[in-house]
Amino acid sequence: MTRRSSRISQQKSNTARTISHASPTAATLHANTQPLTSRPMGSTRKRLRTSDGDDEDEDNVSEYRDNDNGGQSRRKKKKTKMPAEFRKVRGKRGLLERLAKDVPLDIIFEIFCYLDSSDLINLSLTTRDLRSILMSKASDFVWRSARLNLDDLPPLPKDLSEFQYADFIFGIHCHPPQLCSRKGDLIPTLWSFRTRCCRTCAVDTFPYFLTLKRAQPLDYRDANILPHEVIPGIYRKDRKSIAVRHIGHTALTQQLREQYDALKTEEEIDVWISRKWEEQEALREVRPHKHGRLCNEWYSNMVQDRDDKLFEERKDAILQKLDELGLREEAEIIINSEESYLFLEHDAVNQSKKLTVQVSFDPAWNKMKSDLAVMLSEHKELRIAGEHKIVAVRRYETLVELYHQALKDSDFREPYPLVLDVLTDQDFKKLIWNTSCYDVLSRAFLSSQYSQLLPAVLQRWRSAKILELVGIVQRKIPGFTSSDLYLAVTVFGCKGCKIKMHFPEMFYHECCQGFSANDDLRAEFFRSNYLWDLCKGSCNLSKLFFDRSGSETVKLVVEACGLDPKTASSQDLYATEPLIECLTCSGRAGSDRLFMGFRGVLKHRCNNGRYTVNSFGEETKDILSCEPSLHGYLKCAHCHREIGNKATGVRQHLENWHGLTFENSSEPDITEESPPGQTLKSMQDHWYWNTRECEYLKYEFSFRKRRGITSDA
Repeated sequence: MTRRSSRISQQKSNTARTISHASPTAATLHANTQPLTSRPMGSTRKRLRTSDGDDEDEDNVSEYRDNDNGGQSRRKKKKTKMPAEFRKVRGKRGLLERLAKDVPLDIIFEIFCYLDSSDLINLSLTTRDLRSILMSKASDFVWRSARLNLDDLPPLPKDLSEFQYADFIFGIHCHPPQLCSRKGDLIPTLWSFRTRCCRTCAVDTFPYFLTLKRAQPLDYRDANILPHEVIPGIYRKDRKSIAVRHIGHTALTQQLREQYDALKTEEEIDVWISRKWEEQEALREVRPHKHGRLCNEWYSNMVQDRDDKLFEERKDAILQKLDELGLREEAEIIINSEESYLFLEHDAVNQSKKLTVQVSFDPAWNKMKSDLAVMLSEHKELRIAGEHKIVAVRRYETLVELYHQALKDSDFREPYPLVLDVLTDQDFKKLIWNTSCYDVLSRAFLSSQYSQLLPAVLQRWRSAKILELVGIVQRKIPGFTSSDLYLAVTVFGCKGCKIKMHFPEMFYHECCQGFSANDDLRAEFFRSNYLWDLCKGSCNLSKLFFDRSGSETVKLVVEACGLDPKTASSQDLYATEPLIECLTCSGRAGSDRLFMGFRGVLKHRCNNGRYTVNSFGEETKDILSCEPSLHGYLKCAHCHREIGNKATGVRQHLENWHGLTFENSSEPDITEESPPGQTLKSMQDHWYWNTRECEYLKYEFSFRKRRGITSDA
């Protein structure tokens, strides 16, 4: 029988009554009118409609009854409480109930045909009316259409109805009813048992498969016809894992036993075993192409696709909200990087459900927003800092190359800073770190900036270091000034290696190069990225002291060369090329005579040494012939290139490269290598001692001459 809409029928009946009955007269209206009971002013009671359609005051409807004390009390109307599960539901309630009662069945079925099986399962759990409609035989085609709306779903088994098949796949309650019937925590459907249940019920209900198997007759015990399922295990890191469990079905196994007992001949038994084997193979899921496994795999893929879709929708909604906060760009950078898990696996994002529509008023979103904002802001700071470090390394590399390029033609008569001292200066730190990492600084730009900033850096650094050296000497000589640093008698000693040195040799001495605890983070970063170039560190003069004994020794040499100790510089003393013999070392039995220049006196380690200077007469030529040839510790005062260590090389460089000419000197020639009448002293304004290279030649300033051997021999 075709169902008709009650709402439409009611509208038709109302229309018919209106047409058939005439309008009431005024007398009739007056006769049916009842007097109203007066009530106090300001009362907010509403008029109630009686069963006859008349209005009457609520005070008249209220009844009074006598109490035990003789008084009267008003009977209060009970208020219906909202069920807890509906208190937070937005929108109108009861629409599905009206759908089941008012809408015609043909329209309902037409709507349901556009749904899938999971939607119908959920609708069947909403109201009794909808469930009765969906459970009727007339709705079988609806379930069939819903199943066909699902792509790639395995076909319907022959022994299941459409509803049973949908319930096995999409049901969320423990089934059958004799089990716990609780919602959730279900294991994959046990298709061989035609059961869907939770893990607890499966363990409590179904025994071990091997236990049932041993109790069966030998004829079919190993024929692989017994119903058999597997409960998957659970791996846990923090506690004991749950192993895989093979289970059997007691009732189904008992049915097989009863059928087996009813058979009489061997042929019947063989036919029965073959038929049961085929039935079990059709249901079993141990092979990928069987129906049960296909259903479980299809459901897993469907759930995964659904969760992925919901996740993408949630992610897009969150990105849209982050765009309002100005953090979307950072989130997309994280998503496209190797650290995408920081955003995609965040607790606020990694959920398979849509974001609340009115997220601006949702407390959950407000907390989520603050968590994401903190994470993204911190990541942005770290990312920019990391990018800046990468760019800073490239800038440092270019500036280090420029430093070494400029070092070749630098003047070492004054202290020259190391690369760490230069590039950690405040001006260069601003250039490297205060310039945005997104600004490209070309090599030409860095080269021009290096040339502009270097003079000011040198001036600040030299002033500080010279003041530090003056302070060291003033501990012993209070009236010492910075101009006295250039005197030959100003000798410094090293507490580490005990070597004596002149100004400015200490700035290139390895004991005075290291890393200080006061180095800032930029120096630490530079050191960590340039250990190959910064093994010497920065200039550190803490190991120096004024060597009074060395000063007295050099004073004797200066006086022996006819120079004034108060005015003679180390350059003047070297220009005289004094020849010095250590009498202490030469006087030892069986030893050769030990000779050296004046710098050899500083490098020579001899306790209570006694020296003689330029007192060898005719032996001078033979002694100098034993001196080894040293190269590379004199530099040109004009172009600052290395020019050897002999007067011949100095004059050739000055004449060939600078076009200088020299008149013959009246001083006698000391060596055959000197030009006629030309010595280092006469050209001392055009060269200077390369103090930067003296550290590598500290053991080569002295030489020995065997006794009794002359150059003629």
